[in-house]
Amino acid sequence: MKNKSTFKKIYFAISLVIVIFLLILIFCLSHETGEKSTETSGFFTKLINFLLPFPVTEDVIRTLAHFSEFACLSFFMNNLFVAYKDKLSPIIACALSFFYAITDEIHQIFVPDRACQLQDMLIDLAGIVSGMAVYVVIYALVKKVATLRIEN
Repeated sequence: MKNKSTFKKIYFAISLVIVIFLLILIFCLSHETGEKSTETSGFFTKLINFLLPFPVTEDVIRTLAHFSEFACLSFFMNNLFVAYKDKLSPIIACALSFFYAITDEIHQIFVPDRACQLQDMLIDLAGIVSGMAVYVVIYALVKKVATLRIEN
């Protein structure tokens, strides 16, 4: 039993560190000035266009960045609740992630050459729901496999 308790504590600590890292990363990216943000997305646009056989615009890169950072946040927020409560809390995880998306957009009002945009919040929400859905599917599959192992 002691090993299981230690594992749960480590699992929770790692999950918490990942969520905090994502929150800080999102904050730092949102805190970039408009000029710096354009530079960052320009770098990733060039990198992805180098790697892919077809061109991708900077707008697509920015949209994917919003979507993926909040998909990851939602995914790992769900994981944090599982680590803490040993059960899914997808509605709470999504609500907290979306609350952060809203505060993130409001934060950008105070950053030079940045703005609070409803479109970005909707993209963030799509990422949040997608990240949550992926987590719920993986969670269900893992539970099913664990149940099958116990039965056999």
